[in-house]
Amino acid sequence: MMRTPPMAFVDVALNLPIRREFTYRLLPGQQAAPGSRVLVPFRGRRLSGIVVATSDANDLPQDKVKDVDRVLDPTLQIPPALLVLARKIAADFGCAYGEALDAMLPAAAKVRGVRRLPHLALAVPPEDVARHCAELEDRHPEQARVLHAVLEYGAPMPVLLAMRKTDTSDSPHKTLCRHGLLRRVLLAEESLALIPETGETTSRHDLNEEQARAVAQVLAAVDAGRQRTFLLHGVTGSGKTEVYLHVLERVRALGKSAIVLVPEIALTPQTVGRFAARFPNDVAVLHSGLTEAQRGRQWHDLLAGRMKIVVGARSALFAPVRDLGLIVIDEEHEGTFKQESTPRYHAREVAVLRAEIEGACVVLGSATPSLESYGRARRGVYELLKLEKRAGGSRLPRIVVEDLRNAERGDRSEGVVLTRMLRNLVSERLAAKEQVILFLNRRGYAPVLICPRCGEVCKCEHCEVSMTWHQRRARIVCHWCSSEKRRPEVCAKCKNGAFHELGMGTERVVASVQKAFPEAVVARMDADSTSKRGSLETLLHAFRKRQIDVLVGTQMLAKGHDFPNVTLVGVVSADSGLFLPDYRAAERTFQLLSQVAGRAGRAEKEGLVVFQTLSPTNYAIEAASKLDYESFVRQELAFRKETGYPPFSRLIRVLFEGKDLPECAREAAQARQLVAGLPSVEALGPAPAIQAKIKDRHRLHVVLKCFTPAAFTAAMERVATVEDLTTHRLRVTLDVDPGSLI
Repeated sequence: MMRTPPMAFVDVALNLPIRREFTYRLLPGQQAAPGSRVLVPFRGRRLSGIVVATSDANDLPQDKVKDVDRVLDPTLQIPPALLVLARKIAADFGCAYGEALDAMLPAAAKVRGVRRLPHLALAVPPEDVARHCAELEDRHPEQARVLHAVLEYGAPMPVLLAMRKTDTSDSPHKTLCRHGLLRRVLLAEESLALIPETGETTSRHDLNEEQARAVAQVLAAVDAGRQRTFLLHGVTGSGKTEVYLHVLERVRALGKSAIVLVPEIALTPQTVGRFAARFPNDVAVLHSGLTEAQRGRQWHDLLAGRMKIVVGARSALFAPVRDLGLIVIDEEHEGTFKQESTPRYHAREVAVLRAEIEGACVVLGSATPSLESYGRARRGVYELLKLEKRAGGSRLPRIVVEDLRNAERGDRSEGVVLTRMLRNLVSERLAAKEQVILFLNRRGYAPVLICPRCGEVCKCEHCEVSMTWHQRRARIVCHWCSSEKRRPEVCAKCKNGAFHELGMGTERVVASVQKAFPEAVVARMDADSTSKRGSLETLLHAFRKRQIDVLVGTQMLAKGHDFPNVTLVGVVSADSGLFLPDYRAAERTFQLLSQVAGRAGRAEKEGLVVFQTLSPTNYAIEAASKLDYESFVRQELAFRKETGYPPFSRLIRVLFEGKDLPECAREAAQARQLVAGLPSVEALGPAPAIQAKIKDRHRLHVVLKCFTPAAFTAAMERVATVEDLTTHRLRVTLDVDPGSLI
């Protein structure tokens, strides 16, 4: 710990949207260094902050300089490299230095020992909860939502988790406790660690020629200590993970540390087990399933050097490892690597920044790289590595496109279209004791309830979007604000007594498959069916052990899973996300279809994939059906170039949300004027966002296309402080490289 002389001063960055640091005086006996946490007075409050600089003297009036209250946890200190990285994040993504630093030091890192946290437990028998929910939902829908969430959780539910899952304040659960439906209990944080499955993952596989070539190119940079970024473009099942593991072996042999990022959705015991088995007692795991105390212990272990490899989701990028030698981002195209709250960084961009600061190598892996990454590889900014064959001798699946425009009446069952060919294929696989995946990226039973007489649709009164019918819960739910209510018995407009269910979700597909194949064990894997603690791991384990014949699911199925006995994948509606009004819609459709197709035939059995679609000639679906990434990229880049979207520009989005639409429009118009006349900057809007209203707030945005680095820098200088316009009535969000414009 650095010693500080008496009367020394520290500059402190606070977790506030203020673009400056504040100077405080250290009292005799207090010691702090850059990276230390301190408690300081600020405008009548006591706030914790991070020391970013120290000095022996300054030119400020000494009566204006306040004293540091105390230095917090002298053993905890953010490493110097992360201080530099936070400064770059603040500049590149338009946030305050203190906000960037706070993202690197989660609350978990500030906790030592076991804490007792408030939980919510049922105070009535579980069989009575449905009746109480029905009584509450008309007058107190938020209370009904919280009560149902605690029931679904299956155990005492942490209060903060209940509030986040139900999108509510603390008022509903406090009222439920007062009325004797819930009780508040203090429990020690449980051990919810992601237990790696190491039993089947310990063997070290020999590399094929393509893998060996890729490993050699990365190791050349690692051994030489050169900072390089590699894009590992490998087809599904090509053994990208084995490439990562071989490179990690050399990195650890050199005494260096490593960070491995995977999408949260793919962070399963099987995924983590492959790394934990190869590097026993050397792998820390950071993910949302851990309690805060557990994350804190892992963070401290990494800071102390007791572990050298961290596997985790996006925020693991800020793990305090020393001597960083390698950063791996698996499935680098995934949208979940974009942070949606301040600081709104993209893990891919920040990984490269951290690697440049610490002289490490970066490996970005994907079967369907983002156009931004692939464009940089083609320009030589990244080094392109290719794996064009599956490892272990397995073959890529054969893909058949079924044109639903020619579907027969008999192809529809329970409102779900499964063509005769797909039903026959499912029957054949079940007879052969093989497993089937049916994919539909839409949860619930039906996305629309419509009156057949007048055409009235059941809409959310807060968001002006259709509510989804969830048959299992007998509720219609808004997937934007989480509000829910009973299915109306009559149409509010014409008093007709029946609604038609339009479209289909995973619940409806399960019902159709169960009716067609009553002897099969059918399960569902989506955010609703896996909300109970531990349910996702239980479901995956059962499917891997062949206790489930047909698994119906959303995109959760497409990521990072290896099911050797799956020989058939059916995509129920391949074009369900294709026509969303977002410039990335075709790219996301191609990536998702390619990824889910990769679940078939990953062992010695040949795989078959069926795409059911109403748009068989669309270039994204055609390319996905041939697993032809180059063809898709060629056509999509032509569209992006013509319209000026990334990778031919960088986007800055300024979003205005408020209940007063004229106020939103007025402030948005002023924001556009900030960049008026800037060369190589095209301003779109202000215009209503595609989702124009959420939670009773109108949403308008201004989108800036910056066609050169200089234009981006100039635009950021003009709009960097636009979030300062936020008030209790108006929320302003600055989003650099937005993942979506919806």
